[in-house]
Amino acid sequence: MAKNRSLLRRLFSGIWRTIALVYALLLIVVLLVVPVGVYLAFFSSAPVNVPQGGALVWTPTGDLVEQRDSSVTSILGSLVSEPTQQSVVRSLVESLDRAADDPRIKIAFLKLDELGAAQPGQLQDLVAAIDRFKRSGKPVVAWAPSYDQAQYELASHADTIYLDPLGYVFIPGYGAYRNYYKDALDKLGVTINVFRVGKYKSYVEPYTRNDMSPEARADNQLWLNSLWTIYRDEVTAARDAGPADIDAYIDGFSDTLVSLGGDAARMAAQAGLVDKVASLEQVRQAMRDQVGTDEAHGSFRQINQVDYLGATDADRAAPRTDSRIAVVVVEGAIVDGESVPDSAGGDTIARMIADARRDDHVAALLMRVNSPGGSVTASERIRREIELTRQAGKPVVVSMAGVAASGGYWISMNADQIWAEPSTVTGSIGIFAVIPTFEQPLDKLGIHTDGVGTTPLSGALRLDQPLSEPVKTMLQAGVDHGYEQFVGRVAEARNLEPDAVERIAQGRVWSGADAARIGLVDQLGDFVGAEQAAAELAGLKDGDYGLQPMQPPANWQTALREFMSSHVSSAIMPAWLARVADDQSLGWLQHGLNDPRHLYAHCFCSLDGGQSLRRIDAAPDVE
Repeated sequence: MAKNRSLLRRLFSGIWRTIALVYALLLIVVLLVVPVGVYLAFFSSAPVNVPQGGALVWTPTGDLVEQRDSSVTSILGSLVSEPTQQSVVRSLVESLDRAADDPRIKIAFLKLDELGAAQPGQLQDLVAAIDRFKRSGKPVVAWAPSYDQAQYELASHADTIYLDPLGYVFIPGYGAYRNYYKDALDKLGVTINVFRVGKYKSYVEPYTRNDMSPEARADNQLWLNSLWTIYRDEVTAARDAGPADIDAYIDGFSDTLVSLGGDAARMAAQAGLVDKVASLEQVRQAMRDQVGTDEAHGSFRQINQVDYLGATDADRAAPRTDSRIAVVVVEGAIVDGESVPDSAGGDTIARMIADARRDDHVAALLMRVNSPGGSVTASERIRREIELTRQAGKPVVVSMAGVAASGGYWISMNADQIWAEPSTVTGSIGIFAVIPTFEQPLDKLGIHTDGVGTTPLSGALRLDQPLSEPVKTMLQAGVDHGYEQFVGRVAEARNLEPDAVERIAQGRVWSGADAARIGLVDQLGDFVGAEQAAAELAGLKDGDYGLQPMQPPANWQTALREFMSSHVSSAIMPAWLARVADDQSLGWLQHGLNDPRHLYAHCFCSLDGGQSLRRIDAAPDVE
């Protein structure tokens, strides 16, 4: 007979079970209560009234995105760290469009100091909304303590541009710079095996070179010049100036600044880039003179765009029918499997498209693409779902945002219509494979690999031993075949000859304006124009339909795994190493290499756009 446990042991066992039970109950409560609390904190507030004859204070805050990250992972992350500030392009556009027709709104006040990262194509969507507001006959005023390149593009379309006496306008132009790691990888003994097609397909160059290749340099210069020409035309379109004046301002920046004793605000005013140099209090007084004073806080009568959208949602007329246009957003690198923060999972996106296709109320699909591409397998799965949607009789329209290149173009090419802004970055029709192996670092550590297999391919893709020549030949053949499929499908989808596609492919990057000229894009325009095109193709008139944003279902298991992984790694990684790891090329090598066939259609389309002089300290609120 087994001995009975001692009283002390049973006591401690009971205490431990009680602690475990309490811990489990607390965890369940946290998982249930925290999301509700976060929702109530961020999405519920007291009713806000729109002031009669007041100003719409339009404040893009943080990075521009196409869809706010409302995933479980994002909610959990906001509990332990400062949430990343984001502004949804569509919401910013919608607020101006509503206010244009709202008699209660007299003027728009653009407060631009908190705008973060913004791609040129996204900015053009916002510029179009500002111009529509102006066409309603209502004035637009812009203010910031200083303007960087992106902020000034928006401000340039205001009727009056204010600049703080201590401010500046900094417009350095566009650049494409990246780090190169060949020497570092050689020192570490890491072998990067690269297989590619297209002499302009430069995404893998940081792993194989220490500098930019002549082909990549020439291609980058072409599309950067195109974007720069568009930018200069954009910022001078509503000003009494021309593109040459922008060039003169930049070329003479240092000399003119010295001659004016370092007074950058005066220099911007003399160049005609701003209308008035004034402090924030002076701007507030000018606004009080136009819309009156709000006695509650002493500033001018106003409502910000977030509160305005909430206050006017109930005023929107219900659609005359139950028809919907489904909206699927593809944002970030395309990866195989499910979506995770900052990436678009092929399975997730394909499932949302399929759900929209099977929904009898959905009459058309509008896909908003803001992606440099990624996994070929994931991109092809999304493309097939689009093809099936069209075969089901539902039109598909793609609206390209800041970037829709390589895999981003792959998923777009079969749409009924492709819309892009002139400054959208697209094209990059090319494919590569990259497989790192670590046999040398392991050998230095005294770790060796040996074994037997039943065929010459057994263990062929192990990362702890070098790739054999037959395997290299096999991988290059797969890349060649994938590229031929890419070119052939573009030719079929766009009704072009394969030879014609080949001439504009090879990994070359194009601006939206040039892409429209060579047949890769159908129309130049914003999200609003693409939505109207989708409605027209579906036989729907204005007021007949509503938009139905498609969202992936919440997955708590995946969210907890991602949350723990990201926050544990950030907690143990030194800050300097975290900054290095954030580099696009290294980050993709760490997280993006998950294609089951090792094939990738990914574009290096990052821009340096002139935010280096922005102040770290926040500007005061308008109130």
